[in-house]
Amino acid sequence: MNPERYPLDEAHNELFEILMEVGFCVPDDGVLKRLDSAGFPVNFQTQMVKLTKELLEEALRTLPKDVKLHDSAGKVLAEVGTGPSFMGAGTPVNVFDLHTGEQRASTQQDVRNLVTLQNSLSQVDIVRPTVTATDQGQESDLVEIAELLRNTDKPIVHRTLAPERIESAIEMIYLKAGGEKLFRDKPNFATLYCPISPGYFTPENMHCMLKWAEYGVPITLLSMAMGGASAPATLLGELVVINLDILAWMVILQILYPGAPLMYGSVSAVLDMKTGILPLGAPERGMINSGAAIMGNFYGMPTMCGGLSSDAKDLDSQAGFEKAVTAFPLFMEEASIIYGVGATDAGSTISYAQMILDNELIAGLRRMWQGITLHDLTEEVELIKSQIPRGNFMSSKHTIKNYKRHWYPEILIRETYDTWIETGEPIKETCLNKAKKVLEDNKFYALSTDIESELETIMRKHISDFHF
Repeated sequence: MNPERYPLDEAHNELFEILMEVGFCVPDDGVLKRLDSAGFPVNFQTQMVKLTKELLEEALRTLPKDVKLHDSAGKVLAEVGTGPSFMGAGTPVNVFDLHTGEQRASTQQDVRNLVTLQNSLSQVDIVRPTVTATDQGQESDLVEIAELLRNTDKPIVHRTLAPERIESAIEMIYLKAGGEKLFRDKPNFATLYCPISPGYFTPENMHCMLKWAEYGVPITLLSMAMGGASAPATLLGELVVINLDILAWMVILQILYPGAPLMYGSVSAVLDMKTGILPLGAPERGMINSGAAIMGNFYGMPTMCGGLSSDAKDLDSQAGFEKAVTAFPLFMEEASIIYGVGATDAGSTISYAQMILDNELIAGLRRMWQGITLHDLTEEVELIKSQIPRGNFMSSKHTIKNYKRHWYPEILIRETYDTWIETGEPIKETCLNKAKKVLEDNKFYALSTDIESELETIMRKHISDFHF
């Protein structure tokens, strides 16, 4: 979407008309009472809440415009507004096994492995568990947060599925950060929650968001609208629903917790009416989420958008095509965070091999993002004059000085066919072998012995037989 071809003010006005006239559902009497006391128009019978111009203006006034995520040492690794950052996908319940290649249920060990892998990959800026620890029961979200804290120093993103587990999660997060003040000053953890479009969050998700906001944790409001199902079939109509879901709770969180750090998110797509499947590798996914990035930028909110998506079941040409067409539009519209490293099979399965190749794809995208550097051409002009006609620039000092500026792949193959047929291997095998080597060589220890012990103590409050 080109913002010059579509008036963003008009998109906002259409959305706000819906929020003022119809509103959105807040299915919890306690939250409704809070909103009523804060000045929201509330209908307790229907559980519907509306916005007013005054509430929106106040929310936009207090909304932070410079949300940053930090590594464990306090360095900004994912600063919103300085070019796209990339984050691991999450969190399906399946993984393609690193050794057999077969799809199976993911475990705590997979969480640990995939966090370790993301920590080692140069192009992954923000780490997610990427899969669910299905062997850890209902408290798997806490196990996943613990594995994040133990196995990477990069910024991390995850969520809890129940508000009663946030106390333990925040205790662990503050512990690694060195205390509440240090965390609030330089947060290394953010969370994310998805509405049920249009205009509904579950009571559990609402209470989780309110609790995280109380602790100063950055929150992404992450729409999962489905064009043709939970949103209109047109991309502009779907964008109105995405905007509705996010803006409603942006206002709530800002009014109840002024200055709460928030991000505008979308992992939306359009339904395939022939199969009833939600294809995450469709070009429309990149298009609709780039539209969401534009709207987030319009409100001054950092954005987290789904890209690098694929419906492919293997590391193949389909995966390459779909990863590119869903990521590139987000680059063009400057999404703050692009979400999807390692995702395959319409987001239902994570692949170790795909995660390695995605790292390579991101490096190539970032090289293109740099564009052609403008500089004084005096040296080049003199060099060209000296080589006319039919000169050769290969041995010139200028070439020796500058050729390393170009991008060189780690995984992709550039040898001749004859060389490759003698010494090469299929690219999938190269990726799998690299993943195995990273895990075999891993010597990363994020936590001191004392902090590790305290972390395990916190976990045992919820899971009596828990151990790392």
